[in-house]
Amino acid sequence: MARRRLSHKYFVLFVTLVSGALLASGAQEIYFSYQESKAALVSVQREKAIGAARRIEQFVREIERQMGWTTHPQVVTGAAALEQRRIDDFRLLRQVPAITEISQLDARGREQLRVSRLAMDVVGSGTNFSDDPKFTEASAGRTYFSPVYFRKESEPYMTVAMPSGGGAAGAPAPVTVAEVNLKFIWDVVSQIRIGKAGHAFVVDGRGQLIAHPDISLVLKKADLSGLEHVRMARAGNVTPIAHDLQGRSVLAASAPVEPLGWFVIVEQPLAEAFAPIRASIARTAVLVLLGIGLS
Repeated sequence: MARRRLSHKYFVLFVTLVSGALLASGAQEIYFSYQESKAALVSVQREKAIGAARRIEQFVREIERQMGWTTHPQVVTGAAALEQRRIDDFRLLRQVPAITEISQLDARGREQLRVSRLAMDVVGSGTNFSDDPKFTEASAGRTYFSPVYFRKESEPYMTVAMPSGGGAAGAPAPVTVAEVNLKFIWDVVSQIRIGKAGHAFVVDGRGQLIAHPDISLVLKKADLSGLEHVRMARAGNVTPIAHDLQGRSVLAASAPVEPLGWFVIVEQPLAEAFAPIRASIARTAVLVLLGIGLS
């Protein structure tokens, strides 16, 4: 009888030890599998965000490059120089569909020429832009990118201004100004899909929405600065799990857009992103329970 009780105690102890070992091993496997899978998912999303950011950067750099051809010093002066600028501006409008309007400001910041595909051309208006950042920044030798604005409340635009050749050394330079339609960025964003419900969007440095698959949000000028993953992106930090506009938990990643100070953010509902991980955890748990049962 005593021997049977002792055997029973050893049996219970053995089962307890084996079960504990299996549970510990299973829990460890589940934990590391979860962390590795989450890191892999975030990495994939970040790569997509970086890819979109690079495409937007290339778009902006190409605008700068094309504008550069119209900012070279003129070999003629007076009315002939203005006419040559007008010809160059027409050529730029044909080559770069995103540019809808080009203005030429003299060294005092007064508009001498405006060529547009949306309105009548204007010559010699003399409108004073001497205090406008697009003149003060560009005339000092820096390329100026304006905050995003909406023309007729329907499409996002940005002003790009660059110094033109022909100014005296050390003095303010004439400036070439282009109004750029940003619908291209909508196309970039709409092509990014993560799973069935994941998507990307773009915000400026203030957190204002610039591009989103839901165009109505852009037209409403939605302010996303309060979202945790937007706030963290602007601060240069990372938060893989946050909440979207609807309050749903999402897996998020971001990438900056140089030199604009914008951010591409990719997000996917957590339930969808973690579905494969949960299935893997369930399989591991079943195997652990089977192991305990067999022991």
